[in-house]
Amino acid sequence: MVEAGTTRFWVGASTVGALGSPARGIRSLDLDADGRATLGDPIDVGPNPMFLAISAAAGVLAIVHELADGRISSWTFEGDGLAPFSRIGVTSGDPCHLAFTESGELAFAANYSGHRVTVHPLAPDASADTVLEAEFSGRGPNADRQTGSHPHQAVLDHDRDRLLVPDLGADRIRVIGLGRLPEALERDARADIVIHPGAGPRHLVISGDLAVTANELDRTASLIDLVEGRELAWFPIGPETEPRGLGCSAIRLTRGGVVLIGDRDADALRGLRLDARARTLELVGTVATGGRHPRDLELSRDERFALVADQGSDSIAIIALDEEGVPLGVVDTVTTPAPACLARMP
Repeated sequence: MVEAGTTRFWVGASTVGALGSPARGIRSLDLDADGRATLGDPIDVGPNPMFLAISAAAGVLAIVHELADGRISSWTFEGDGLAPFSRIGVTSGDPCHLAFTESGELAFAANYSGHRVTVHPLAPDASADTVLEAEFSGRGPNADRQTGSHPHQAVLDHDRDRLLVPDLGADRIRVIGLGRLPEALERDARADIVIHPGAGPRHLVISGDLAVTANELDRTASLIDLVEGRELAWFPIGPETEPRGLGCSAIRLTRGGVVLIGDRDADALRGLRLDARARTLELVGTVATGGRHPRDLELSRDERFALVADQGSDSIAIIALDEEGVPLGVVDTVTTPAPACLARMP
C-alpha cells in the first residue's frame, strides 16, 4: 500500500522493443517526499500498453495498446495488483492517448494512424468496443510526417463541455462537443483551431481560457485563446539545439504557472513561464535528463519533482523543481524497460 507523503505512478511501456528494451508489462512506481523511488514488479496486461489513464471517480485504470489494430483494456486496483474490469475493446489504428469523462463511464481514445477519436464505455464485464467516433481528414506541409490526420491526444475542456484533440498531421486542434453524450458527438469542422503550418501539435494543457500546445515538428509552443478559438502566438522551446526530427513530446502545467515540455531533440526537460496577462511564454529552465527520448512526464503530487520517461534509454529521470515548477536538476534515475507513459494515481 502507498504510504503517506508518497506519490504512486503507473508506468506504461513498449513490449515490442522498437525503442528501448522490450518490457514485460506495466509496473507501479512509488516516489517518496525526498525523491526516492521504488518500482513494483511488472504486470502483464497485454501487448504494447503504451498509454495509461486513471479515473478518480470510477477507480479504474484504462490502457490503450498501441497496435495497428488498436485495443483498449481496463482494470481495477487490488492492493499492489490489478484485476480485469471491462472486456477488451477495439479502437482504431495505433491508439496513443486516452482520457476519461468526469464520471469515468466513458473513455476517449486518440488513434494516431486511424485518423479518429473513438469513444468506449467502461463497465464491469461489458465490452469496451467503440460506440461513437469522430473521423478527421487533412494534411500539413511536412511531407514526411503530415500526409494525413494524426490525432495525438484527447483533453477534456470542462469549462466549455468539449474535447480538444491536437492533430499533428493537419496542424489543427480538433474540437468535439460533448453535450449530446452518450448518444452522439457534436462535430463541426468550422470550430477547429488552426495552428501555424508545419507545427505538428502533439499535446496541450489548459489554463483558464488559454491553452498551450507542445508542437512536435517545429519545436515550438503555441498559445491558444480557447474563447476566440485561435492561435495567439508561438514560441521556440529551445533554439540552441540542433533539431534531430524528434521535437516536443509531453507537456504539463505546474500550479506556479510553469509549462514543462519534454524535448526529444535535446533529451531534456524544458520549463517555460506562462504569463497569462501578457500572453507570453519565456524559457526559464532546461535540465538534461541524462537519458534518451523523453516521451512522457508527470509531476509528483506536491510538485517538488517531475518524472521524465526516457524510453530510448530504459530509464526514468527524477528532476527537482523549485517552488514555481522550474526544473533544477536530476536527483535520481530509475532503470525500467522502455517507459512510455507515467500515470499518477489521484
